[in-house]
Amino acid sequence: MQDWATFFFTGSSTLPAFMVLVNDEAIGLAILVFVGLLITACVMGLRDQDSPARKAVRLDLDKPARDRSRDEGDRR
Repeated sequence: MQDWATFFFTGSSTLPAFMVLVNDEAIGLAILVFVGLLITACVMGLRDQDSPARKAVRLDLDKPARDRSRDEGDRR
């Protein structure tokens, strides 16, 4: 999955530049392509099961409930 995210991040930076280089009037379309590919790359990165954000959430959910309340500052 990370290969797809890398592909879309690379495409979002190079394709709009190439579009503007070929045709100066395509700046609006290039911006739309940039935003679309950037959002797609972010979604693909979030779908990656080995991403650091997902690992942190899994580790936090694996903690027992008694340890979680202590970490979050129990206000009793």
